[in-house]
Amino acid sequence: MKVERIWWREISPEDYYSMEKSTRVLRGRTSVEIRQVADLLEFAGLDRFASPDGWQDVRIVPHVVGDPSVSAPLVFKAHRRHGVYELTGQNRHDERHERHPAWLPLHGWPDLRIPTSVEDAKAVLAELGGLHVYVARTVTGQYFAGHTTGASLPPGWPSSCQPLFTGSESGVISVGSGSVQSLTPLARKILDAFRDRKNVLIYGPPATGKTHAVAQVRQILDDKWTGGEAIEIDPHRVDHPFSSGFEASPVVPPVITDWVTFHQDYGYEDFIVGLRPTGEGIRLAPFAGRLLDLAIRLDRQGRGSALLVIDEINRGNVPKILGDFMTYMDTSYRRGRDGNTRSAIPVNLPKVQRSPTGDPVTEPIWMLSGDSYMLPQPWTFPHDVHILATMNSVDRAVAPLDSAIGRRFERIDAYADLDFLAQHLGVSLEVATAPDIDAEHWTPQAAAVALLAYLNDEITERLGQDYELGHLYFWKIATWEDLQRVWDHDIWPQIRDRFGARPDQLADLLRVNSRNAPANYPFRTRTVTGRALAVDSLMGQSHEDTAITLDFLVRG
Repeated sequence: MKVERIWWREISPEDYYSMEKSTRVLRGRTSVEIRQVADLLEFAGLDRFASPDGWQDVRIVPHVVGDPSVSAPLVFKAHRRHGVYELTGQNRHDERHERHPAWLPLHGWPDLRIPTSVEDAKAVLAELGGLHVYVARTVTGQYFAGHTTGASLPPGWPSSCQPLFTGSESGVISVGSGSVQSLTPLARKILDAFRDRKNVLIYGPPATGKTHAVAQVRQILDDKWTGGEAIEIDPHRVDHPFSSGFEASPVVPPVITDWVTFHQDYGYEDFIVGLRPTGEGIRLAPFAGRLLDLAIRLDRQGRGSALLVIDEINRGNVPKILGDFMTYMDTSYRRGRDGNTRSAIPVNLPKVQRSPTGDPVTEPIWMLSGDSYMLPQPWTFPHDVHILATMNSVDRAVAPLDSAIGRRFERIDAYADLDFLAQHLGVSLEVATAPDIDAEHWTPQAAAVALLAYLNDEITERLGQDYELGHLYFWKIATWEDLQRVWDHDIWPQIRDRFGARPDQLADLLRVNSRNAPANYPFRTRTVTGRALAVDSLMGQSHEDTAITLDFLVRG
């Protein structure tokens, strides 16, 4: 079940004492105060800015996490005079107590001993590492109550659940709606690839969603991005009720990320390390490039993973940019995840000198953040550094990756996705590409799908799949005007460039000078015997003529 919000409350020593003290000392407070009223009101779906005069009691009926067949009322009572809400009657030793069963020993509530004082309660909580209660609200309006102990987030829990272990006082976790289902198919393929490999290459023509998918992956893995993380609850699992709405992350969280675009002037000094002036006379000092900076930041963080996105990787001189760091793309030469360095090869940085003090560290290396860091010697490359690169299959002005580098990547081909486009535009792929179609179903959206299918079939047969057109050119087609504009501004220029040296093949693709061509067909040769094409703009046609033109083009 998908969670919408989670309300949580830290149990302080004063709270624990009032909730657990013996019946012999039941005098005094037995309630738990909630001072963060705005958060509670938001959790209950009320106006968080409501004035105390407008406060009302909040009554819900949560099920017990671990035994969802059990449920009981839970009432947050408005105490307008003191500006707080209260959970009253929380001492479980009182026969009239109102404590929810999820917070009783029968369902796992810690029962080490009855505290004799607040100080004793403090000692009990120290043994537990902390204690929090929570209530989760699902998107369907159900509530589930539970509690946590400990001072750190257990492995496998969503990172946004951190306050359930370290939060102070009380608050609300606003859960996002994102999941792998909200990602594009290509982004989901990338995440799956990272389960087995550290380096992933996305290869394909323009407008197939490569950069967008990479941005989605970076965003969903970024530790600072929690607004899109959906949380699922399994109320039967008392020790691990929450899980990420997208599957368990293939990259160990938290993840630090960076993005770079390669170009012809990009070099080893920009990517690994280079010597630059410090402003102190003629002195040169080592400055970390993007990859080394990210690896050092991961080491200093002490946990998690790092992701470096390289856009347009083949636009740079990749062997020159990587240098001997190409070795460390192979995880067998990196430090183990457990810190084991038995098979790791120490990193050699010829431009970085050893510390003049004689200590087993390098001289200070300046980071992109402006501070400096001295690498221990020897230093091995961290295990969990991931690289995600994109490569344009159409651009032949740059060299392809050589095999030594290419085999270190898991390659994902990103070509036009007709099913994805048809689903997005709300048309049936089978109907749009059928040999015959009636006028009622020949909509701009159907024409867009059929046009892309036809053109890519022809392009693949004549030039190869690398030269296909991407589906994103047609992503926003809603009217015939949209389709006319996309043809004139995007599709025709791309086709003309691809077939520039093959005018006869281009003429065949456009069905030029066909005897069956409809009146006002915009594709023809300038002269009866010539090879030069005359292509009229579709934006000058009526909707009916455009529909007829495209129907003839894709079906003949």
